[in-house]
Amino acid sequence: MNDRGLRHAASFALWLLAATSAAAAEPVDFRRDIYPLLQRACLECHGAQKQEGELRLDQRDKALGHTGVITPGKASASELVRRISLPAGDPEVMPSRGAPLKPDEIAKIKAWIDNGAIWPENLQPARHWAYQPPIRAPLPTTLAVHGHPIDVWVRDRLHREGLSFSPPADKATLVRRVSLDLIGLPPPPAEVDAFEQDDSEQAYEKLVDRLLASPQYGVRWARPWLDYARYADSHGFQRDDFRDLWPYRDWVVNALNANMPFDQFTVEQLAGDLLPDATESQRIATGFNRSAPTNVEAGTDPEETRVNQVLDRVNTLGMVWLGTTLECAQCHDHKYDPFTQKDYYGLFAFFNNTSLEADRTNPKVPGSIQFQGPSMELADPTIEAERGRIRALLTEVKTSLAMTVKEVEASLTDWEAGIQQQRAQAAAEHVLEIAAFESTGGATHEMLPDHSVLISGEPAPDKDTYHFTARTRLVGIRAIKLETLTDESLPGKGPGRGDEKRPNFVLNNIVVTAESAKEPGKSVAVKFHAARASFSQANLPVTNLLKANNPAKTGWAINPKFHEAHWAILETADAVGFDEGTILTVQLEQNFGGSRTIGRLRLSVITGDLTQTTLPAAVTQALAIPVEKRTEKQRQLLLTTCLKENPRYNALEQKRTQLEKQLASLKPPSTLVMREDTPRPSSLFERGDFRSPGDLVAPGTPAVLHPLNSAEAAPPTRLDLARWLVSRDHPLVARVVVNRWWGELFGHGLVTTPEDFGIKGERPTHPELLDWLACEFMDHGWSQKALLKTIVMSETYRQSSRITPELRQHDDLNRWHARGPRFRLDAEVIRDNALAISGLLNLRLGGPPIKPYQPDGLWIKVGGQRYDYEVSPGAEQHRRGLYVVWKRSAPYPSFVNFDANSRLACRVQRPRSNTPLQALTLINDPVYVEAATAFARRVLTELPNGDDTTRIQYAFRLAVSRPARPEEIRVLQELLDEERTARKNRPQSAQAELAAWTAVTTTLLNLDETITKG
Repeated sequence: MNDRGLRHAASFALWLLAATSAAAAEPVDFRRDIYPLLQRACLECHGAQKQEGELRLDQRDKALGHTGVITPGKASASELVRRISLPAGDPEVMPSRGAPLKPDEIAKIKAWIDNGAIWPENLQPARHWAYQPPIRAPLPTTLAVHGHPIDVWVRDRLHREGLSFSPPADKATLVRRVSLDLIGLPPPPAEVDAFEQDDSEQAYEKLVDRLLASPQYGVRWARPWLDYARYADSHGFQRDDFRDLWPYRDWVVNALNANMPFDQFTVEQLAGDLLPDATESQRIATGFNRSAPTNVEAGTDPEETRVNQVLDRVNTLGMVWLGTTLECAQCHDHKYDPFTQKDYYGLFAFFNNTSLEADRTNPKVPGSIQFQGPSMELADPTIEAERGRIRALLTEVKTSLAMTVKEVEASLTDWEAGIQQQRAQAAAEHVLEIAAFESTGGATHEMLPDHSVLISGEPAPDKDTYHFTARTRLVGIRAIKLETLTDESLPGKGPGRGDEKRPNFVLNNIVVTAESAKEPGKSVAVKFHAARASFSQANLPVTNLLKANNPAKTGWAINPKFHEAHWAILETADAVGFDEGTILTVQLEQNFGGSRTIGRLRLSVITGDLTQTTLPAAVTQALAIPVEKRTEKQRQLLLTTCLKENPRYNALEQKRTQLEKQLASLKPPSTLVMREDTPRPSSLFERGDFRSPGDLVAPGTPAVLHPLNSAEAAPPTRLDLARWLVSRDHPLVARVVVNRWWGELFGHGLVTTPEDFGIKGERPTHPELLDWLACEFMDHGWSQKALLKTIVMSETYRQSSRITPELRQHDDLNRWHARGPRFRLDAEVIRDNALAISGLLNLRLGGPPIKPYQPDGLWIKVGGQRYDYEVSPGAEQHRRGLYVVWKRSAPYPSFVNFDANSRLACRVQRPRSNTPLQALTLINDPVYVEAATAFARRVLTELPNGDDTTRIQYAFRLAVSRPARPEEIRVLQELLDEERTARKNRPQSAQAELAAWTAVTTTLLNLDETITKG
């Protein structure tokens, strides 16, 4: 064995010796101490369902009768002890998978065997501790101690472990600790000074009360709850589109700030919509279960999506309120805990009647699944006031419009007289009869009765040039009109020939020559000075045809408006036409490739005054009919045409359109809510597959827990379920909740597996304390603030977090609480902390999510709607981390680097890793670069006349609350001097000084102490 192995073995031996001594001080009881260990660690492989090695440890005779496994009176000769004592990784270590037994657990088994391995006959295993109602046990009398009950229980356990409390934390450390814990923000130096200078006994309690009353309290404590609720701003999965759910997030903050009792907090989130006369707030609360991810990928089965959401709601309920891995019972009875598959689907039935969130818009099209809600619009006084203002303006505009219409209607006769005069000079279109047509690509053609030319022939040439010849006796020709028409014979009906789905064309050049019909050789090249079209492709406008000799990729095209007719009019620079008749030659060049050529076209010339508006044929026909014989439809057509020429009417109409758009855009905010739908039958799914429904099940609660009380006349509802959860008879909920809060303050719960209070989970380190806290919680109105105050007022919480060699050796994880909590801050708090230190933090509460800086391109994905990430303007980007947009497929990257999850499922505990990426984030992420610069500017601005030492001391206190030690000042001064030296030749001294101090503040923001609660 190498040196490292020897040290590990020696350390393990010391642990084991200490644990054995502790175990020897308290008699081992098989029912209480040993059998639960066998259940957790051994019976998976050596129980009723499986007996590996023919060993069974759940029955007395078979366990003790297996020679050599357990040798009563001699633990050292027992194979069981040898196996469980082997180091992790040994091929023979037991348990072979999962967490190994702890030294104190091994010591208990050894003590039990050495004392004769007493296994009572006909043993009825004790009911698991978590399923017994919590009770207030009498305070221990082994020590003559008084004071805070938390301290009594902790001190008693420390005494049994041979430990004692650490000294109290210094005031600067304590005020920073409790501020970060209760509101998630560091205290300003002035608050630290005030607390340090207040020597009264009430100083700390006043500090705690002030922090609990802060509006930032709700923001800090909403963060873990939103993890439990799997809250996010998007669906999740591949089509990760956004949806509005932020009012639920704000509801959580407001409920926590109002100290809403946790039983009410539970009922409103699980069943607020079912409360009598449910308020808007109570309906918003049900967003808890609308936070479940929703799969709207093309081809997804809507029923499978719905069922998966219901399963998610059951699993989340189990994790959040029961501390139980209920999902194990989806497919079969739970292998370890007393929850059956029937129990699981009894809970499933409570959630099985809610409205669909996603369905196919067309039942016959699998890819037509879309997100549907259900949503609820929210009252917003500000928006309603603005809508009222716009409605009033709209009424005024409509009144003016009505008056204008009457005025125009009265002058309609005069308008008609003017129109008749204009028509004599108006432009007129004349369709050309094509005398000859030629295709250089070899296409065939057909002259149609409407004088259009239909191009055909297979295959369509890659490129082609059309030559037209036409005769006309018209003079004064002012424009050439080209119409591209559709036809059933063309691919996709045209007007292009190359592609059925995209029948585009690209006309590169148009060359027109006019020749005298009487004098051959007398000809002119027709020049054009203006062009317009019914539609032009964005990058290929019709004005390209005004240029000469366009290359193959330049010209006029009509993407994406395929399958419809188009026209282009090219106005001539001079009048065209010979008195004796004219031969027009038109050449259309189409060299783009890919058969992007015109399939059917018609040529016309336009004479007359092009500045005069050409009236539609229907208007011309109506004008030709005497007034007394016109139909109402014709009269309205003429009035509408006249109105379009009236400037006042057009201005008013434009104003009306603008106001209506503004009104439509001012929609009140909405949020997703739970809503009961038509009751559905619920079944037990065989092997957990919704496609294999088995026996019908009714809504019900697990049989191992207390009975459900509900109205006998109707099936129980979600409201009954919610009230059952927060019944005083429930053994789990209060324990589970206070354990998570304890973990938020101390870094780990009294039960270190907050997601699992079952047999496979850890037993409480302080079971009586856990029960006392649960009872205290319920007895004081389920008040979170009251319980947190109780904890933070304890000596246990207020200890120094300094770890000594003795504590590192005996309790490196601080399970027995011989020192105060010290651990890295959560991702959101690290960002909030940096912004607060820098002076940038914006404390505004509520509203839609914000977007701080993040790397470009993270939201580019396949499927779903594409969103451009636009950084929030001004101070909005500096709001607290709780408000940062949460896109499940691409969560905010700096949060991910500090162990935030994607919130695709409920998580009641985040891991705490330590990676180089975290340091790189603090140094290079634009948010932290900006914070460091603002931090430096703050120091220079707030201490304009301070020397380096004073400023360094001030910056240090801003960052970590305590004063800097002399050696720390020396190191930072050296860094500052080096940075100044590196910039001494730069012209802008003020900017150089700011840059030098930014190096100092960057260092301070990157300190382990800055991102750690100590």
